[in-house]
Amino acid sequence: MVKIEASYSTIEKVVLKTAEGISHFSISKDEESLLVKMKHGSFPFAISVKVKVLSTQRTPDDPIVLKVGVPSFLMEMLKSRIKREGVELHGNEIHLYPRKISRVFEDLIVPNVELKEDRIILHVEEA
Repeated sequence: MVKIEASYSTIEKVVLKTAEGISHFSISKDEESLLVKMKHGSFPFAISVKVKVLSTQRTPDDPIVLKVGVPSFLMEMLKSRIKREGVELHGNEIHLYPRKISRVFEDLIVPNVELKEDRIILHVEEA
């Protein structure tokens, strides 16, 4: 098993570098959830949401399921802006398919995700 760690500040830099229109993005930990704050040019307000990991993978084809604490209508608005292979929005859940997102994860499983005060840790093992 391999652990992949990323600090929240690193994730913030990557998001701001790769996403268009986001002027502010921050991640912090709140109890069992991640607290994500962001401001996008297409929204007249900043969005603050709690993200909880509902399930991780059992096989490489399974998704990592994240529950997002926002109303469904906001998720519908996001759906039109998030068009990426391997990312699906279902109600207030985000399903991430690592195999489709990155070749690095093609034959790997993420059986556990740890949310620490200052970083996120993915536990990765071979299928």
